[in-house]
Amino acid sequence: MKKLKALRKRFFAQDLPTDLVLFNIITIVGFLGGLITIPFNLINGISAALSAVIIVAVIIDGMCIYMANFKNRLKNSTIAVCFVVGIGLFPIMFFVTGGINSGMVCWFSMGIVFIFMLLDGMDFVFMLLTDVAIVVGCYVVSYFHPEYVVQLDSRKSVFFDVIQSMLVSALAVGAIVKFQKNIYDRLYRQASINNDDLLEKTLQAKKAEKQAQSATEAKSNFLANMSHEIRTPINTIMGMDEMILRETSEKVVEEYALDIKTASQNLLSLINDILDITKIESGKMGIVKGEYAFMSLMHDVLNNVTLRAKEKNLELKLNIDSRIPCNMLGDDIRIKQILTNIITNAVKYTKEGYIEISATVQNQYDDFVELTFAVRDTGIGIKQEDIKRMFESFERLEVNRNRNIEGAGLGMTITQNLLKMMGSTLNVDSVYGKGSIFSFTISQEVIDEEPIGNFGQKLKQLTSNYEYSTSFEAPNAHFLVVDDNTMNRKVFVALLKDSKVKIDEAASGAECLTKIKQEHYDMIFLDHMMPGMDGIETFRAMASLEGNKCLGTPVIALTANAIAGAKERYMTMGFHGFLSKPIVPAQLEKMIRDFLPEDLLEYHEPDAKDEARKNRVKQVELPDIEGIDWNYALLHFPDANLVYQTAVDFYDSIGYERDEILRYYNELEENDSLEDYRIKVHSVKSMSNTIGAVSLGGLAKMCEFAARDGNVDRIKVLTPILLEELDNMKSRMSVLASEIEKPKMEDMDELFALLEMLKMSLLTHDTEQSDNIMKQIMTYSYETQMQERIDQLNLHIVNLEDEEALQEINELQM
Repeated sequence: MKKLKALRKRFFAQDLPTDLVLFNIITIVGFLGGLITIPFNLINGISAALSAVIIVAVIIDGMCIYMANFKNRLKNSTIAVCFVVGIGLFPIMFFVTGGINSGMVCWFSMGIVFIFMLLDGMDFVFMLLTDVAIVVGCYVVSYFHPEYVVQLDSRKSVFFDVIQSMLVSALAVGAIVKFQKNIYDRLYRQASINNDDLLEKTLQAKKAEKQAQSATEAKSNFLANMSHEIRTPINTIMGMDEMILRETSEKVVEEYALDIKTASQNLLSLINDILDITKIESGKMGIVKGEYAFMSLMHDVLNNVTLRAKEKNLELKLNIDSRIPCNMLGDDIRIKQILTNIITNAVKYTKEGYIEISATVQNQYDDFVELTFAVRDTGIGIKQEDIKRMFESFERLEVNRNRNIEGAGLGMTITQNLLKMMGSTLNVDSVYGKGSIFSFTISQEVIDEEPIGNFGQKLKQLTSNYEYSTSFEAPNAHFLVVDDNTMNRKVFVALLKDSKVKIDEAASGAECLTKIKQEHYDMIFLDHMMPGMDGIETFRAMASLEGNKCLGTPVIALTANAIAGAKERYMTMGFHGFLSKPIVPAQLEKMIRDFLPEDLLEYHEPDAKDEARKNRVKQVELPDIEGIDWNYALLHFPDANLVYQTAVDFYDSIGYERDEILRYYNELEENDSLEDYRIKVHSVKSMSNTIGAVSLGGLAKMCEFAARDGNVDRIKVLTPILLEELDNMKSRMSVLASEIEKPKMEDMDELFALLEMLKMSLLTHDTEQSDNIMKQIMTYSYETQMQERIDQLNLHIVNLEDEEALQEINELQM
């Protein structure tokens, strides 16, 4: 019994491979059946040829059993049995045992079962077809040529052969079925156990998932609440830090305050990103669809990133498909955020070369279009193993290499999440050290199928030929704009000309306080950085001013230094709103609609038939001037005419501004005029950027920062360069003065009449009337000496130097 158990374990154990056990069952049963059959065949007198064939089959089976079990050659053994026994010996046995009148039917069946049980793939197909062909061939031959079949000697032999063949094959099939049943029972019991375990683990997983959701929700709520709570002290810190920077005279304290300012700005930017992340995780950020114009969307995106690229001297390339529909339905706010994040990221990590922005139509079907956006850069690139990490929150790649680049690593995470909400994903293809391509595809519903056509030409039209038609008028409204920069005030007044609002001007905080005691204003626009009393100090003084007729009047902060979180900072200080300079007309109009009382607003729908459009003034052609980007200037003006006039005003004042900077520069060491110097170069920076002289504005900005830091040595290096650039700019802009050939003033009585009218407007402080009369005077040309006096008078008018202007008029009238 022990030997039998050992043999059973050796050849039929459950832990053996299933194919090997099935092979053993069939071949061992066949092997034993053959051994038993041989002596019975001899006793019954069956032919010696049959006995010889059976002996060969037994030997082959034995060898294959040994090879499969002890030499690990199962497949070779299986094919050998099929070829030698099933295909070679079975046909011989068929013809020497009586053909159809023998037990070979059982053996042929066993051969086919053997193939089905143990072979796969092409081996199975080949052997099955071969075996079936052999079987069919044997029966066909025996049917048409019965003489080839050797009949058994007696009826007894026939019965004996059939019985033994049937029993052997039946035992083999029964053993196979029994083995398969055992396997099934074992698997069924194991599956039942697994199902119970799975059910228990599923319940545990659901419980854990619920706990995780609760934890995520608690975390999101905590982060959202904390982000909001942190804003208040951060804004206070930034406000107080600004006061320290303005009031301290100690170098060490100033350095500490600058570090606080930088850290506060970075922290505020991080908080904004955290709020977006928490909104996404808590499901509070969704996709809000609305109709939008593709040109307007791309205009806004480019407006956000163009200056950043130019500051790094990066070329901005555009490749926009002309087939893109004009108007579509989608969440343009989120699309802008996605594109701005990607392009800003490309600019941050690109030191030289270009940024290429492309948008193409992939597919268009029914009322939908698939748009693919791609941003290519020539930056530092990303390692392949780092690409997945860049989408993880707070993950920054190669920190040591990129330590000087701002960011907390949330931008790409937010971008990827927003794209997932739109059913898309951000694809990244990058070559380390050479650059990257970020792309995504979104589906948008088409509202207007008309294609945009030539994007570059349309964008130019959108900026240079843009007509700003205000949607309201407010002739009964009264505004006050406070700004030390004359040109900035002129631009502000011009932007609101069509709205018919009455606007008073103040050049300083002290003048603002005087005016609000004399007059009630419906809105006050207050510049932040002014000499003497700055905008914040003026705003605080307004609150406690006796006789203030503007208590409760909305006060809007104006600033050229628009940093992240600036709006929140001004709102925390008590301002009602915030506008960055250069002022965007649409944002100014929205601010007025939000705060001006409804009874002062008279709405009308902009219409192609409006009188303003009928009487449209022909747009001037802006001349090419080295160092001035008119497209940049046109982003912030309603039309080219106003850009031209503003540039002329800048040209007229550039000599005065240069002399003032030189005066403060020469007095740096004697009269401690560092603050006056800083404010003056800040003014030049603002004016330069307004007309698109970005490089000149950048140089003035460097001088401003040097003054802010108290770095006199740096001022001494930069100021001569700035003065030289101002002279060069005046020379280059002289083309503006020669663009139009002015008629010569023939009737001097007309000049004296205009001068008298100008004097009266100055005495009554009617600034707008003064400007208009002066412009009328400047439309004529004069003799050389008189022209110099007129130019000097114009300079006094531009800079609101009323007393000097009156004195100049008196001298001209003599």
